[in-house]
Amino acid sequence: MRWSRALSYVALAALLAAVLWVTTPPPPPPAPAASPERRPDIVGVSVSAGDRRISARRVDGRWQVAAPHGDAVTSDLVDALLAAVLDAPAEAVAPADAGDEFGLDQPFARIELERREGRPVTVLVGHTNPANTGVYGQLVGNPQILLMGLNVRYYVELMTR
Repeated sequence: MRWSRALSYVALAALLAAVLWVTTPPPPPPAPAASPERRPDIVGVSVSAGDRRISARRVDGRWQVAAPHGDAVTSDLVDALLAAVLDAPAEAVAPADAGDEFGLDQPFARIELERREGRPVTVLVGHTNPANTGVYGQLVGNPQILLMGLNVRYYVELMTR
């Protein structure tokens, strides 16, 4: 091999390294710090879908599911449902007078959240959206219709099958 050919390979490698160094995108910005907000202090959960009803109460930091579903529904599944309902962002999509196109007149499921203090909160779960990426929901007493993550319906189906 000739020296001129070896030097041309070295020059080409240096040129490619310089192009790579110049065109490499900057690192992503650091993730925002976790929100200091606490989740509401939920002490009881009831999920109704069709003729099935699951009830759970928090005992010593874990969810205890009432018989006869205690073995089929785990504490982690209840935690996952609460995270999907409370922690995931929901998008407002329509006022309540939009008719039953969202499936909330006869909801797929009702999720009742019992708080340590204050009145219970009930979330109605309706149809999935046309893209099958979320479900329509509504807080009882609030006319706003929300689009929640599809995981809400998935966890309800797991709990009530």
